[in-house]
Amino acid sequence: MQIGLLGTVRGMSSAIRPELRADLPAGTILSAWPSRIGVFPSTPVERAMQDIGHMEAGLSAAEAGVDAVVIDSVADYGRDALRAALAIPVVGSGEAGLAAAAVHGRFAIVTVWPRSMNFAAESLLHIHGHAESCLGIRNVGHEDVLGMIADPDGYLSRVNRAEASILDQVVTEIDAAIAEGAEAIMLGCTCMSPMAAKVAVAVSVPVINPLAEAAKRAVVLARNGAAKGVATDRADLVRRMVDAIAGEADENCPVCVVAEAF
Repeated sequence: MQIGLLGTVRGMSSAIRPELRADLPAGTILSAWPSRIGVFPSTPVERAMQDIGHMEAGLSAAEAGVDAVVIDSVADYGRDALRAALAIPVVGSGEAGLAAAAVHGRFAIVTVWPRSMNFAAESLLHIHGHAESCLGIRNVGHEDVLGMIADPDGYLSRVNRAEASILDQVVTEIDAAIAEGAEAIMLGCTCMSPMAAKVAVAVSVPVINPLAEAAKRAVVLARNGAAKGVATDRADLVRRMVDAIAGEADENCPVCVVAEAF
C-alpha cells in the first residue's frame, strides 16, 4: 500500500517521514508529493493559492497510483477540493489530529511556530467543532524565527532534528497546559512529527502527532476502498494553472513546506 504525503518536500535521502513507520503496517510505502506553489500563507490570498498547490500535488499522486493521500500540514490545504477531485481517500492532518485529541477530553495545542501562524489550527477548531474542548494554543517560537527558516541550520532544520533546546521549550509549554487542565496535547505542526516520540515520554498526558494520526487513518480508509485515480476532468486545467507560477522563488512557508526528517 502506498500513501502519498502532500506538501512533504523530497529530501536528499530516500527515507520519507521515517518516524511514522512504527505505527503503520509492514510494507506501507510513504511517498512525497510537494506543492509546487511555494507562497508563504500569510493572508487568505496565499492560503487559497496553497489550496490549489496541494490539490495539484494530490492529482499527481492519484494519477501515479497511490492508495490514499495525507495532507502533510495541520492547515489541511485543499482538503475539500481534494476530496471532490480524487477517487482515493484524502485525510487532513489537522482534522485527524484534532479528532484524536478531543477523544481525551480537554486538550491544548502546542506549536513551534509563533502566534501569527495560529490561523490554521484556529480555523479547524471551529470547522470541526472542537473549539470548546481546546484550552488554547501555546507558541514556542517568537516572530523572529520566521526569518530564520531556510538556512542550512535554520529553525525548521532544528525542529526536524528535535534539537534539545526546542524540545525543552515544547515540554515546558506542555507542562504549563497540563497545569491548566489539559488532558491531552496536540502538536501544532506536522514538522514536529520527528520529535513526537521524545515529547510523549517526557510528559504525563497523551501527545497527539497529527501527521501520524492522519497516516493511520489513510491506511484504514485505503483498505476499505477500491477506487483509484482521480474523479475530475479538470486535472489538466489545474496543472496548467500551477505551471504558470511553479518556477517562482520558494518563499519557504513554514506550514506548507515541510522538510524531510534529517
